[in-house]
Amino acid sequence: MASPNAAHYSFLLLALLLCCSTAYGQLSKNYYDNACPSLDLTGIVDSVLASELRADPRMGASLLRLFFHDCFPQGCDASVLLVNDTARGIDSEQNAGPNKDSLRGFAVIDKIKEAVEYNCSHTVSCADILAVTAREAVIFLGGPSWTVRLGRRDSLNAFKDKANTDLPDPTFTLQQLEKAFRNKNFSPSEMVALSGGHSIGSVRCRFVADPVRKLQCQNMALVDPSHMEPLDTTSLAFDNRYYGDVVNGTGVLGSDRVLMDKGEREKQVRGYSSNRDGFFNDFSNAMVRMSEMNVLTGTQGQIRIDCKRLN
Repeated sequence: MASPNAAHYSFLLLALLLCCSTAYGQLSKNYYDNACPSLDLTGIVDSVLASELRADPRMGASLLRLFFHDCFPQGCDASVLLVNDTARGIDSEQNAGPNKDSLRGFAVIDKIKEAVEYNCSHTVSCADILAVTAREAVIFLGGPSWTVRLGRRDSLNAFKDKANTDLPDPTFTLQQLEKAFRNKNFSPSEMVALSGGHSIGSVRCRFVADPVRKLQCQNMALVDPSHMEPLDTTSLAFDNRYYGDVVNGTGVLGSDRVLMDKGEREKQVRGYSSNRDGFFNDFSNAMVRMSEMNVLTGTQGQIRIDCKRLN
């Protein structure tokens, strides 16, 4: 028969384990099956995206970028969606240097959240919506799929300082890129695969690395202030053309061009330029890893009703 002290210790240990399993719950593909069995999260996302991408084909790239800029500083926790709230000490990440006046897609996430709330109130996190939306946007543009396990919760804070320091800069050298990704536990090869997100989207003229091309872009912007430079020659389709452009020396950003510095990264870029399926496979695997970076689960954070504000 166990002693009273042993029994008391066993009870405390069990309580601690139960507490930890709740606080640090695990992600799963069927996370919402019990809480909301009729929910079709992917279907809701696809319905909104179909309309949004017809109106603005560039929005798919913006949503992928929004997800990356959410995950990279602190983890995939929807912190990037929070707006300024001085009363609660929220200094929005949207005002960080890499994000200010450049991130888009917030209204799309709001539409999806509204539809999800209508179907399943106060259950699905904004962080999960961001993760699923990024994948579906890539699929809509012809790219690969990957598994998105669910159960993330939303951050109670924003991390503007980390957004300023941790997000890779378009002027980074190869060494700076590798360090930035290594700090987030990504290998150099995963960094090259994730750079393939530049297969879609456009950038402001000031970020164009080639001086002649930058001048041409700026001249076009004088005529059309909304003009931006496509990141590759098929910027509305998710494919491996980006790597072909980098091989040909026509990569748009400085951080694209440095991938051709002599060594393993150059071999990888050349390989992806002629092997779309290989790129798709590696990109998908890296996106799974990124989508599960430092997520909040269990009783951590909250499920926001409005993605822009704390409950």
